[in-house]
Amino acid sequence: MGDSADFEAILRDTQSVIRAYIAGMGVPLDSIDDLAQEVYLEFYKGTERRPAEVEPIRWLKGIARNLSLNYFRRSKRKAEQHLEAVAVLLERLACPLEDVAEAETLDRCLEQLPPRSRELIALRYEADLESAAIGRRLQISPEAVRITLLRIRTVLRDCLGRRLAQEGGG
Repeated sequence: MGDSADFEAILRDTQSVIRAYIAGMGVPLDSIDDLAQEVYLEFYKGTERRPAEVEPIRWLKGIARNLSLNYFRRSKRKAEQHLEAVAVLLERLACPLEDVAEAETLDRCLEQLPPRSRELIALRYEADLESAAIGRRLQISPEAVRITLLRIRTVLRDCLGRRLAQEGGG
């Protein structure tokens, strides 16, 4: 990039168009700003790769398109990881995952937990953090994390048992 004034002018002139382009790709509203920031960072870092005859807006849209597609790939992997985490959690609860309905039942049971309990479950099974790391993050002892997770798993196992019995018997 020639200088920061050139970059600032391009940013000022194109940011609303790029944000709209990202939104048009289907990226959720709460992720558009982060993705736009990545677009401009990539643009700034790779300025020497842009051919002089290519307008900055075209180049920015290409970067935005690629990063949006990457966003969806990551989201898909994250959703798959969530299902894997649910399966691991069910294993720990001694309830094998039989079908999608059971995963949905688990999701409903998870929704009934207090926010702090859901956070602990997410940190342990989705972020795959150990008790010590969770304890540091939440400022509690690793032992308190393990005991709380044991209690949460018991609550979830009981909730799953009740709900699956209701659905099977009803």
